[in-house]
Parts: sequence; C-alpha cells; structure tokens
Amino acid sequence: MYRSNYWLMRKLPLSLFIFLLIIILILIFNLFISPNGYKERKSLIDENEDLSTRNNVLRNSNEELRFEIINAQDNNEHIENYAREKLNLTMPEEQFIKFEDKEIQPQDEK
Repeated sequence: MYRSNYWLMRKLPLSLFIFLLIIILILIFNLFISPNGYKERKSLIDENEDLSTRNNVLRNSNEELRFEIINAQDNNEHIENYAREKLNLTMPEEQFIKFEDKEIQPQDEK
C-alpha cells in the first residue's frame, strides 16, 4: 500500500505539469492564432474608435439641428424664409418667378 501511494505522488506532479502545459498551449493558440484572438480584438478596438468618432459627429450635428429648430420656432423671419425658399410661397402682393437652370457652355478662346 505504501508503494502505490508513493507511485501516485511521483506521477501526479508530472501529469499535473503536462495538464498545465496543455492548457497554456491552448490559451496561447486562442490568444494569437485563432480567429477570435488578438487580431479580432484589435479590429474591434478600431471599429469602436470609428463608431465613437461618428457618434461624436452625429451628436454635434444634433446639437446644431436643435438650435435651428428652437431658432425657427421663435423667429418669424426664419419661418418666412423657409416658406419662400423651400415651399415656394409668396406674400399676396408678390409674384412668383421661377428661373430655369441652364448650363453655360464655355466659349472657345481665340
């Protein structure tokens, strides 16, 4: 009985070492070689930075639009300009004139 315990105690550290070595190799593989490893992490970080930049741009644009909405609601001149430019509306004593856009042909230099 003493011999079997002694044998188990000597073999256990070796088997434990092999087990830990296998786990370390698997972790290294997952970290550096597998598709979900370090390269994927780097691409996710880059994508996160791009989306954060885009989010900041959209946030600034939203602030500008909020300012314009508040300004438009409080300012009669802004409402009148919008009606004239976007909706082609005129005052009763005015006439609406529409100009056609024509491309200007460049003249040949002589």
